[in-house]
Amino acid sequence: MGRTNKKLSVKARKSAAVRHHWALQWCWNYERMQAAGYAYAMVPVMKELYETEEEQCRELERHMVFYNTNPFASALIFGADVALEENYEGEIGDSLKVALMGPLAGIGDTISAVLLTPPFSIMAASLANEGSWLALIVATLPSLITFVARWPLFSYGYAKGTDIIADVSGSSSLDTLQTAASVLGMTVIGGFIPSIIGLKFKVKLGNDLVNEAGEVVQAAKTLQESLDAILPYMVPILVTAFCYWLIKVKKVTPLKTILLLFVLAFIMGAIGWM
Repeated sequence: MGRTNKKLSVKARKSAAVRHHWALQWCWNYERMQAAGYAYAMVPVMKELYETEEEQCRELERHMVFYNTNPFASALIFGADVALEENYEGEIGDSLKVALMGPLAGIGDTISAVLLTPPFSIMAASLANEGSWLALIVATLPSLITFVARWPLFSYGYAKGTDIIADVSGSSSLDTLQTAASVLGMTVIGGFIPSIIGLKFKVKLGNDLVNEAGEVVQAAKTLQESLDAILPYMVPILVTAFCYWLIKVKKVTPLKTILLLFVLAFIMGAIGWM
């Protein structure tokens, strides 16, 4: 076999990492998902490890099998796989991909979709509502953070090799991180509920006190003021709880829930209650 039996150059490793980080999902498809992008990223590695194009293509075919995981977490797998390919342990690398793409998909999706995206999206929506151009920057921060994180993840995976399996499956810290990310994400979303759901009742409890000249001396309290005296932001909290009850308990679809809220808000606004 025409192996070069040499260590990968820094240039080859960097080129492979750049390809993986940018092109992993360029050829995403329903048959093999991220496999084409993964194989494309391995090209610089195979060119240095094998002498002939026939051998390089044969080795690259191994990476055209089904592969799918979280894009930024995939950098960890790819780094370890590159280290194994460098030692001509491709079969072990193939097994590592299968073993890790499931667990890291769950961890990566939780971090990106729960910990990062919702809080930044809510902040961006709030800024956009105020007409601030910073909304665009804040909205893109989750993607920027997860993209930048791919570089240290690749380096860590390359340094650990097969030991990365023990780090992912044998350590409870990653499970703790996943749980903490979910809790933190839900807490941040809950904290934004009062500022996002701006429901206020305009219904007056009684009549305004006027003098002989017809001037309002003391305005009657509104229903909203009475509710705020009991518990500030009671209405947004109750509306959120109501939606949760509809979706979770009554199994009402989110679309029907949104339509119901739209109808209620339209009716109450039309009669002057909101």
